[in-house]
Amino acid sequence: MTVPDPVESQVSADRSTGFVVPSGRRAVLGVAVAVFLVVGVGLLLAHAAGFAEVRDAIASADSTWFVVCFFAQLLALSAYAEVFRGGFAWGGRPDPGFGLSAHVMLASIGATRVFAAGGVGAIAVTYWCFRRARFTSDEALVRVLGFNALFYVAFGIGVWTAALVVALGLWGEAPVGFTAPWLVLVPACAVGGAVLTQPRRVERVTAQRSSLVRRVLAVATAALSWVRAVLPDPGAWKMLAATVLYWAGGVVCLWAALRSVAVGLPLPELLLAFAAGHAAMILPLPLGGVGGVDASLTYSLTA
Repeated sequence: MTVPDPVESQVSADRSTGFVVPSGRRAVLGVAVAVFLVVGVGLLLAHAAGFAEVRDAIASADSTWFVVCFFAQLLALSAYAEVFRGGFAWGGRPDPGFGLSAHVMLASIGATRVFAAGGVGAIAVTYWCFRRARFTSDEALVRVLGFNALFYVAFGIGVWTAALVVALGLWGEAPVGFTAPWLVLVPACAVGGAVLTQPRRVERVTAQRSSLVRRVLAVATAALSWVRAVLPDPGAWKMLAATVLYWAGGVVCLWAALRSVAVGLPLPELLLAFAAGHAAMILPLPLGGVGGVDASLTYSLTA
């Protein structure tokens, strides 16, 4: 008689996808580690800035602005759930509803805090959800990468505009190192995406899957092609509006946090600082979601 593994009995496996849901004990442990790291990063930043200065700033902060931070984050997270919902249902798929979409959003945000490189934690969780909904593996990857790439359309337009305004001296100031990269990279990415998603090129690239590199390129190309198909679709306006609200919520939260300690920045400078902080998530740092953004944002605000 085979004795069941006590750990195995506490997990739920989906054999069709190959993913295993961790037990409650492991989930609690993961949350505890994340909280410990958040506190540790906060203490390191406070040490770098000077504990006395940080203590005085916190003591003198106007806590009423934290209410604005709370609702700004609520707006951003709700918008994220709405983008997931639209990305899931686009093309005639069943609507998962806002409630289920919010659950997926919270799980993906939590996974990003554990492994933040390029949002891979969130991508893994949402991919698992698409597979549980009986999407094929390729379709799930394309849809997940596609709706995540859709966020960066509004992001790129906003940051490029802010960099241009600052570079021309129209509003705000910033070092050239904070404006030039955005002025060059955003148009380059837009042109590259447009060239890569030409119908004939998409058909040719997606058909070549003889190696891992070609398979990765095929999926990435198909995901960008999905974005190109969604953008002009009249039914996609909710998703596009939600991506704008997502970024707006993050920027407003940062603005309110700074106002709580009587610090104000012109809007273009605020956008550039926010973008530089967010770019830290692209770096392949395990547990980067609980420190990389904080450190990068601190540096960009100082600059």
